[in-house]
Amino acid sequence: MRHPFLRRTAVRVVSALVLAAGAAGLTACSGGGSGGGSTAAPADAPKVAALFTQFIDQGNWDPAGYAAYQAMCDKYGFDCTYTEEATYEQAPALLRQYADDGYDLIIAHSSGYASAMKEVAADYPDVQFSLFSYESDLAGLDNYSAWSVDWTQQGYLDGIIAGLVSKTGKIYGIGGEQLPSSEDTFKLMERGAQMENPAATITQVWIGSFTDIQKGKQLAQQAIADGADFLIPQADMAGQGVQQAADESGTLSLGEYIDESDKYPNSVVTSVLVDFDTAYDEIGQHFVDGDLGGTLVNMDASTGAFAFAPFHHVDASVEEAAKAALAGLADGSITAG
Repeated sequence: MRHPFLRRTAVRVVSALVLAAGAAGLTACSGGGSGGGSTAAPADAPKVAALFTQFIDQGNWDPAGYAAYQAMCDKYGFDCTYTEEATYEQAPALLRQYADDGYDLIIAHSSGYASAMKEVAADYPDVQFSLFSYESDLAGLDNYSAWSVDWTQQGYLDGIIAGLVSKTGKIYGIGGEQLPSSEDTFKLMERGAQMENPAATITQVWIGSFTDIQKGKQLAQQAIADGADFLIPQADMAGQGVQQAADESGTLSLGEYIDESDKYPNSVVTSVLVDFDTAYDEIGQHFVDGDLGGTLVNMDASTGAFAFAPFHHVDASVEEAAKAALAGLADGSITAG
């Protein structure tokens, strides 16, 4: 059944507050934050919660995910809330608290939550758990689902653009935390770059965090000082530091997930866009239809998961070659892995 009304808790539920409230046996909601207030929802509206790794209005990964989540909540009339700055270590306790509070569907917006999702889902068979980012094994759980992006293809496309644009072939990939999905992305970056420039190399460095903007900037400055003429951040909010260093020095770079050229006009060539909206809409539809559990959806070029933001600082041949590579991945004439 589709529920026509929505009560979204328009607040920031900070993870520490949720844990404290859970220990006290209280509902984890807080006043203030974004938007303020809420409207009444029918008693039978499904209760949905989401975990985000960072702030939902800073950076790129979580704002894009939150926008898609909010659109899903609006369309299907869910009673929605969320927790931002939810660390992977805190995830099991946060997930259990939401399940104990009667939430019907809990969504996690990062592959780093996968182990916690499977651990907790096994103990709450009547609650649906769904993950967006990367997953390969649902562990036989009937109440766990995932929308899994082929990050290797994204990395390959990043590398294609870097190989086309870099004049020296000295490219740096700057990552956040070393998650399996992040490592897979980097593996294919160099392959893509060398398809366009066989002499190109991609040096990988890791910030060790998805939130440390200052360290991201420091590593980017070091890369530029080392002669890098193209930077590829894969660090979510911490990547903003990489972009700051690139923009200030005029070093070309790629945006992440969304079009970031308006924020960094001196550096961003384009972004490989990820279709968050379709994934979240499908999660909502499957939940309403009652067939969400056990669903594993693979998202790649063939499903329309990727597109490009407008191109800047390069001639038309770069855009044409990048789009040809994307079309090749989509029709199977090019294999990234």
